[in-house]
Amino acid sequence: MTETHSQPAGTAPVALVTGGGNGIGAALCGKLAAAGHRVVVVDIDPEATAMVAESCGGIPFEADVADPKQNHAMVAHALERFGRLDVAVLNAGVSSDQPPDLPLDLDRYRRVLGVNIDGLAFGIDAAAPELAHHGGRILVTASLAGLGPDQANPLYALTKSAAIGYVRAIAASLEQRGVSINALCPGFTDTAILGIAGRLIRKQRFPLLTPDEVAAAALTVLTTPGTGEAWTLVAGRPTQPFAFTPLPTTLMPDGTEARFRPFLSRAPKKEDTP
Repeated sequence: MTETHSQPAGTAPVALVTGGGNGIGAALCGKLAAAGHRVVVVDIDPEATAMVAESCGGIPFEADVADPKQNHAMVAHALERFGRLDVAVLNAGVSSDQPPDLPLDLDRYRRVLGVNIDGLAFGIDAAAPELAHHGGRILVTASLAGLGPDQANPLYALTKSAAIGYVRAIAASLEQRGVSINALCPGFTDTAILGIAGRLIRKQRFPLLTPDEVAAAALTVLTTPGTGEAWTLVAGRPTQPFAFTPLPTTLMPDGTEARFRPFLSRAPKKEDTP
């Protein structure tokens, strides 16, 4: 890993990007730097991390996001070098290459869940306390596969569905701390994660997004007010929030809608305890 000199804390915003060593992550680092951010490039590949950091004037940090300690270490590194954290883009992701038939390959299963789900939860846990100091923002790179069934890669669809669900579920809690969180759900993008499916997609001349197009959409999401949303992006269409179908409401015995308060505003009284 290349050495970089420490930079004093300043007013310029600081962005941390996981999976920043290639593809969408590398494009994101470039776009964020061009928009005035000081960038921390995080990736498991030290050489790719160093190259992207050099290209965008950022600093590299090698980490496996499936490890909770390494998530906290990457945030600590950002604070040590720049003194603050304003944006966390949790972009690291892998495809399982698990065939749609059974049985499961347990090693592939654990790896894809470790990066795509654990890396998300651990990244939020590590970054949110520091983002709260500056009204920060979290962007999660999910996938269109998380909104509709991806029959060719069900394990990948599982992890991206979980990512979207977690973003929507945790948004209210983070908002109370002054932190917003959204997910970006791109369709097929011309990156290595397509694997062997990429050849078939290109043979059919199916339109692919470029990493730069996804990165540009990410900046749109990061600069648009709102939280707990999943933004879609497919070739030929602008990025936009996905309209989820409302859930059916629970009814009381008398036919009125039941109301549930997920966050109690007071400590339960003694008589509340069963």
